[in-house]
Amino acid sequence: MRVSTTEAEVLVVGAGPAGAAAALDLARAGVSVLMLDRPAQARAKPCAGGVTIKAAQRLRFAIAPVVRESVSAITMSHRGRWVDRFEAAAPVCLMTHRPELDAFCLTQARQAGAALEHIPGIARVTQDGLHTADGAGRVTLIASDGQAFRGRWLIAADGAHSPVRRLLLGQPDGATAMAIEGLLPREALTDVAWPGMRFDYASQAGGYGWLFPKGDHVNVGLYTHCGATHGISRERLLAYSRARLGSDALEAVKGYPIPVRGDQQPLSAGRVLFAGDAAGLAEALLGEGIYGAVFSGQMAAAAILGAGDVAASYQRNLQSWRRELAVVRRLARVYYRLLPVPYALLRMGLHKPLMTGFAEGLTLVQSKRRWLTRQ
Repeated sequence: MRVSTTEAEVLVVGAGPAGAAAALDLARAGVSVLMLDRPAQARAKPCAGGVTIKAAQRLRFAIAPVVRESVSAITMSHRGRWVDRFEAAAPVCLMTHRPELDAFCLTQARQAGAALEHIPGIARVTQDGLHTADGAGRVTLIASDGQAFRGRWLIAADGAHSPVRRLLLGQPDGATAMAIEGLLPREALTDVAWPGMRFDYASQAGGYGWLFPKGDHVNVGLYTHCGATHGISRERLLAYSRARLGSDALEAVKGYPIPVRGDQQPLSAGRVLFAGDAAGLAEALLGEGIYGAVFSGQMAAAAILGAGDVAASYQRNLQSWRRELAVVRRLARVYYRLLPVPYALLRMGLHKPLMTGFAEGLTLVQSKRRWLTRQ
């Protein structure tokens, strides 16, 4: 049986923040865009759902309809001791439930004109005319059910386990960060007050435990910057939830990798550009990946819309962010190795410029630079 081929100028694999950001900009520029993703019930993305101000400012639209709580103060501790409350004059993080955030971002892209097709998986990706920038080259994606899709360019925003990357480049080398999370329903909090946003450093080896309040539930999780060295487990997560919230009745418990080596991984393969977790663009200190996802999606779109070598343009567009990732990864190694000393320095005053910077939408390196220059 002959299978027809669906064509678009650009194929975007993955309908999360990275893919939606790319599709939105391309569609608004008049480019025909086809987004390919698994059905919603099959693509649930584990994610704490905290949107930093820098990420919110990068988006082309306000996310107020899906913000459950706005946070301007974070409680921090070292293994539950030396508890301190770090405050800013404005919000530093917006709490969203990731399925709601993804659906909202996807809606914006579709309203701009991007199309969406659901596929069960990806069988192969082929390319021709790899080195032509004049529109002659094509990339073809064959879904696992035999459907064929073809475009001039493909943006792979298909997550940490990126099937497109595996097919074209194999598995990326190097250890990755890891996280595990669960949702504690509000009604399960019978013995403790409703918590604010909280980080407990060293509650997980090489990382921290978190509490993210979301209105009808608390997102409870553990993070480590190096999953190969520091084990992470469901049992440890349940113990952390009991210690902080008096209950381990967590729902939807899931562990997942957080790729943080984007400064060392290829950003493209022929006519394919990698974005978001597929490009390893999360920060290593806290594991935050939404900013890198949105930014890379937008920069992939900008490279395709520009003139000249698309892959080279994309590389240039992400150069400053990749430098930041390298700096923050080194900082994460030092921070978690030397705890509790770095946390003590935070309590002694370093948190003030950082919280101010985060409230203004600055990156960690930008906040540090401001503090060092006293600007």
